[in-house]
Amino acid sequence: MKNKMRGTTFLEGKSCLLRPIEKRDINGRYLSWINDRDVTRYMETGIFPSTLRDLRNFYKSICGSQANIMFAILDKKTGRHIGNIKLGNINWVHRFADLGIMIGDKRYWGKGYGREACRLVLDYAFARLNLNKIILGLYANHASALKTYKNAGFKVEGRIKKLLNFDGKYIDKVVMGISRSEAMKR
Repeated sequence: MKNKMRGTTFLEGKSCLLRPIEKRDINGRYLSWINDRDVTRYMETGIFPSTLRDLRNFYKSICGSQANIMFAILDKKTGRHIGNIKLGNINWVHRFADLGIMIGDKRYWGKGYGREACRLVLDYAFARLNLNKIILGLYANHASALKTYKNAGFKVEGRIKKLLNFDGKYIDKVVMGISRSEAMKR
């Protein structure tokens, strides 16, 4: 699907579209997400202030990478860029990757876009990339993310005690994962 506003759609769900992140996405709006404490509260991004130059350098590091695939998440109705989702640190020998997601536009929080984007990327990772496992880590106190990932099929596989510094206190990191065989059962 090609549309001026949306670009080239790569994956399509009921509410959202995923397409490769593009140079035009690296703009002031995206920068505002990265510098918004609410958006980045549970991320390592946002600890230090970011500039457009920082974002451009990040974009350059992702483009053409064999180890990272990043998609822009778009609202299907409007074509509005609302966040990003990434398969990162792809290990082609052992067939696994990390998943990371950011819904930067707060108007889209709690509406199922993250869950749907996760499911689209999982289908892509298992069916097209032939990966066997997708893993992720999150702050133990990030209840909405835990719920989103569980709804997308991830299971808690471990906990690393007092690893992450959150507002001056050390909290646990929860490790979640889903294998191809588990995803096929959904």
